[in-house]
Amino acid sequence: MMCAVSRVLALLLTPVLSLLLALPLSGAPASATDGGTDAPVAARDFSVTAHRGGPTRTLGENTMAAFRHSLRAGATAIETDVRRTGDDELVVLHDSGLGRTTTCTGPIGAWTRRQLDRQCLERTGRRPIPHLEELLAFARDRAEGGRPFSLMLELKGSNWSTTQVRRVVNLVKDAGLVELTALSSLRATVLERVRRLSPRMGNQLIVSGWRKVRETRGRVGGYNVPARLLTEQRVRRLHRGGDVVLGGYALTRGEWRTLARVGADGVVTPDVVAYRAWLG
Repeated sequence: MMCAVSRVLALLLTPVLSLLLALPLSGAPASATDGGTDAPVAARDFSVTAHRGGPTRTLGENTMAAFRHSLRAGATAIETDVRRTGDDELVVLHDSGLGRTTTCTGPIGAWTRRQLDRQCLERTGRRPIPHLEELLAFARDRAEGGRPFSLMLELKGSNWSTTQVRRVVNLVKDAGLVELTALSSLRATVLERVRRLSPRMGNQLIVSGWRKVRETRGRVGGYNVPARLLTEQRVRRLHRGGDVVLGGYALTRGEWRTLARVGADGVVTPDVVAYRAWLG
């Protein structure tokens, strides 16, 4: 009799125990971030990256309007530039000078961020120069709303100290965007600081020749490379080392074909609309 009861209990309890064992432990979160605000872990997707936000004739480069336009057009990521003002605040701007893209003149380092906010507008939409925090808040809101996009933030200039890099890294962490963001630079030493401060954040070395790739293997997390330098063999070799390989500033169909053929992880292009149309 007791054996029969035991068999019945075993049949009843086995599915319940299996379900309990399949659940995550209460002390282990289902997702994690590299510090900062909790957010679901998401893979960075640079397959269609809008260079300088994907400007048009009427939407200036590195503007919030251009970012929104490119995302509507099908960009999976926004590539943009981060510069420091004279008071070491962070703004979204490509050039070291203000004259080409804004209503002001002179080097960015001669202006405080408050002065820029009060006196300078970008030329096309007549809007203030975006703060990095504004872009990160936009990306965070999109991610929380189920419409995430990836960010490629180029740290412009060569003189980024560990303290200055930490400021950018911490802003990304605080926004909960570590898993969606990569920092890029022309300098491997800057990216080594990024890796020390946040091993989980992506990083990309921008190169114009293959020698720089050979000299920095293992020091950075990936490369932004002109299509003309890439071959299937080179991409396979980089992939074996865990590197992310992006085709930098690819504007023509020939470049797009090359990047597709060699197996690059993504295309960085200023014309998202044309590239999406080419993809079909």
